Amino acid sequence: MKSLVGRITVGLLIVFVAYTVVYQGIWQWMVCRRYCEPGHSLQVTNVLGEPAPRDSFAGDDQKGVLEQMRGPGRHFLSPLRYSVKEVSDVVVQPGQIGLVVNRLGQDLPPGRFIAGPSEKGTQKAVLTPGIWRINDHGQTVDVKPATIIPPGYVGVQTLREGKHKGILREPLQPGYYNNNEREVLIQLVEIGYQVWEVSTEYTWVKVRDQAEHVLQVKRFKPNTGVSFPLADGKEMHLDFTVVWGIFPENAARITQEYGTVSMVESKVIEPQVLSICKNLGSNLTTKEFIEGATREQFQGRVTATLKEMGQKKGLHILIALVRGFHPAEDIKATIQARMLAEEEKETLRIEQATDTVAAQLEQAEKMVDVAIKDFDGETHALLAKEKEEGQKKGAETMARADRTVAGLVKQEKELQAEAHKIAGQATADVTEAKKKAEATQLRLLISAFGGSGPFNRSTFAAHLPADLQIRYLTHGQGTLWTSPDLTLRDLGAAKVLETSDVR
Repeated sequence: MKSLVGRITVGLLIVFVAYTVVYQGIWQWMVCRRYCEPGHSLQVTNVLGEPAPRDSFAGDDQKGVLEQMRGPGRHFLSPLRYSVKEVSDVVVQPGQIGLVVNRLGQDLPPGRFIAGPSEKGTQKAVLTPGIWRINDHGQTVDVKPATIIPPGYVGVQTLREGKHKGILREPLQPGYYNNNEREVLIQLVEIGYQVWEVSTEYTWVKVRDQAEHVLQVKRFKPNTGVSFPLADGKEMHLDFTVVWGIFPENAARITQEYGTVSMVESKVIEPQVLSICKNLGSNLTTKEFIEGATREQFQGRVTATLKEMGQKKGLHILIALVRGFHPAEDIKATIQARMLAEEEKETLRIEQATDTVAAQLEQAEKMVDVAIKDFDGETHALLAKEKEEGQKKGAETMARADRTVAGLVKQEKELQAEAHKIAGQATADVTEAKKKAEATQLRLLISAFGGSGPFNRSTFAAHLPADLQIRYLTHGQGTLWTSPDLTLRDLGAAKVLETSDVR
């Protein structure tokens, strides 16, 4: 029994080792293993099963290309069931977009440009910058530059399909847009002011007159400048400049009605300038055009008419400038000669008037000299009279001032005498008051001492020197000199007490 179990175990071990070595080592690792590099993907095709329907990916049990792709790394795919194709990933760089086109699905009906997820054709969503894994059996990618609207431009949008297809009213402002051009067309329209101008071109040719004289004659080239007939039968050629512009809010309308900027100039600006100049200038003569005032009026009327036209058509006309006039040479010379003659006549008239004014000025200067001399004499006489009157008035004023000063001096002395008198009286009053105060004080002191005698003795004692020394002798009991310890001040004080009424 044990040997049987051992044999079975050994057999299983051999089978496991054989499976590991043969299936995993040889079959899977060496035959089925496929490695996909970064930046690539593996497109897997099922080679077994019923064929997949037309225009669709194969299912898991159908024969055909599978929709799911395998990314970079190691994959184990049996060659008996699958075939593998390495496909490069789609790289969309910055500033680019990828238009995705379905190759499988239902066909688009007529009139449509954008396909749904299950339809053939261009998809609405675009690929933005990045790396994308695309199964090229079912889709292709068309990498295109993104829409960039630079400053000074707007993008007029044209919707190619749908209920609101056509030019959209709102333009795109300058910026970067991931736009699907097969769904919405964007046309760049320059905004701001443009300059349209034309110039008259001509050549000089030699001709002979009736006297066989060689003359230089100006010949205008056709279709150059702005030309129209005048009232005198001659033709006028103009060099013309129009400064005009498109504003963003009118960009869609201009594009819809006229197209590009060059088309606006050829369809609107140029024919309108020719028409307006012809209408406003055909009633004028060559002489009137040569005159400066008439030219300015003509230019002003042309500018106003063009601005009115521009407002109706969505254009902004800034100015219409007539840069040059080229009339017919024969009449130009005649008119210029007549104008020069008139200018010389006017100049002569002005010179004569100037001479007349100069003579009048000289006569006026002489009259002014006489008037100045008369005025000087009258001024001197008036000055002398005024000076005499002034001196007289000055003397009178000085006399009045002297009298006033004398009165003020007298008043000052009287005030000083009064002040001395008041000061003397005040000093006497103060002295009298002081004496009275001292007498009152003395009277009070005498009264305090009990009479004039004690006061005098006190005063006498108070004024004795402090260092006074008196020697006295003792002659017996009961005399003044019986108390040797007493001083003269003590004796005086005792005497005061003895004679005082104080008890």
